[in-house]
Parts: sequence; structure tokens; C-alpha cells
Amino acid sequence: MNIEQLLYIVEVAKYNSLSIAAQNLHVTQSTISQSITNFEKELGIKILKRSRGHGAVPTDEGRIILKLAYEVQKKLEEIKETANLMNSTEVGELKISSLPGLMTFLVKAISAFRHDYPHVNLEVTEKSGTAVIEDVRQHKTDFGLITYSSDLTVNMEGIAFEALIEGKQKVYVSKHSPLAFLGTVTPNDILDQTLVTYKGELMQHFVKDFFNRYKPLKILFTSNNMDGLLQAINENLAISFAPDFVMKNYPSVINGDIIPVDLINHSTVNISLGLVRSENKHLSTFANKYIQYLKSEIIKS
Repeated sequence: MNIEQLLYIVEVAKYNSLSIAAQNLHVTQSTISQSITNFEKELGIKILKRSRGHGAVPTDEGRIILKLAYEVQKKLEEIKETANLMNSTEVGELKISSLPGLMTFLVKAISAFRHDYPHVNLEVTEKSGTAVIEDVRQHKTDFGLITYSSDLTVNMEGIAFEALIEGKQKVYVSKHSPLAFLGTVTPNDILDQTLVTYKGELMQHFVKDFFNRYKPLKILFTSNNMDGLLQAINENLAISFAPDFVMKNYPSVINGDIIPVDLINHSTVNISLGLVRSENKHLSTFANKYIQYLKSEIIKS
């Protein structure tokens, strides 16, 4: 058994193709084929079932071996990343995707990370939740930051989710709104209100469900521009629904211009702020270091 054999079976299983694996690894298809055959003989089990119509598909026993091979590959990548990190002149790269409303968490961590790792090129892109997950699945970004609820139907195949904060949905109103003095509101208390909503899958799912349960509210606008949403609430033009962990760090909420109000007599919505990463891709040392800073900032907040 050798490292190349493990890398070969992982790459073939990733694409169900010997030819694509050979192209990606810059070796001949016959080299990969012979290596896998020798590996299977050594282990005494069939790892891949090869056919013209279906390519190379893992057997039941092969899936178990492949899971271990993935772990070995991750450790090898970790060794390389650690060695690169020890060399201060080595230029690294870190790509992150995030929901727009979560940028406040990322920015605080960026400052500390940049101070300690100025040689790392860090790129953050704002996208919808499904787009963040798809970027991670396709290895376009190292990891993503999203809000997630088990009530939302999202394809999480091949994706690992790590919850960092558990929160709940609240109603946000202007300090000049009569609702600000109630402390709690029921759905019936807000049915005559105008709403501004965040343009995200989770929030749109919540609003649609709310409308179906009671009645549609007037919608002033829907946007992923948080400044515009906050301004509309602040000027008492509308109210909004939002997770408490998203809103609490905005200045207008901190200084009391916008008031969070608990929504009662409505089914509880479990919402988490968390990281998404690919189950088949090793997180670089830089990514792990940044995540440490991110978790530290979240704990502080």
C-alpha cells in the first residue's frame, strides 16, 4: 500500500471516471487502473466496480475504504499547509462565501486574522444561502457562513454544517412604534403592519409560512441590502422579522433606535448561524486559523 494508491481511488471515486482522474493527476489511465487493481488484490476486496456504462462506482466495501482514504488525503494536505504556514514568505489564499447579513461577524475576525497572517490573500463574497452551499460543494470557496433551519428544505448532500450560534426569530420595530412598548407581540398584533423582508431563502420561507397561517401583510420591499432594511425600520415605515443573532450587532439596534420584540403564540422556529464546508475537502490551515478567530469574535458578541 502506498500514498499514490489512496490518492488514485479518491480521485476516481470523485468523478466515477478513470480517464478524468488520470487527466487531473497527470498520469496515464493505465497507471491508475493497474495501481487500483494491485491495491484491491493487496486488500482482498473490490473497491471500485468498473463498467462501460457507469464508469467506476464504489462497492459497499469500497465506500468504507474510501472514507478512510479521504481522511488520509486530508491529513496529507494538512501536513503541506502546516509546512507552508511555517514559512512566513509563503503566500496563502482563503476564500469565504457568506450571506450578506452576516458580514459583521466576518469583518471583526478579518482584522485579527490579517494582523497575524498578512501574507494570506483573503476573499469574501456575498451570496444567497443555496449559492454559498453550492460554492462550498464545488470547492469554489473554503467554507461558508449561513443561517440554517431544519424547517428549510435545502440540499445538504456532501456538506457538513457546524452551528456556532442558536437563535430565535424576533420582530424588529422602530422605537417610535407603539409595538416597541409591548415587550411581546402575537401574530394578530402585527397583521395590520407593513413589512420589509430580507431576501434570503430562510426568511422568505418564514414569511410565506406566516402569511399562509394568518394573512398576508403589506410588503414595503424585499432586499438583501441591510442598510436599506434598517433605515425603513428606523424611520417607522415598516417592521421586520429577523434572527436575534443577526440584528444585535447593528448600531441602530445597539443604541435603541430599533427595538427587538418577542413573537409569542407562534410556533418556535429553530435558527442557527453556522459554518458549511465540504465533507470531501480538507480545510486548509489558514481556513482553520480564521475559523478560530471567527469563533472567538462570536463568543465576544
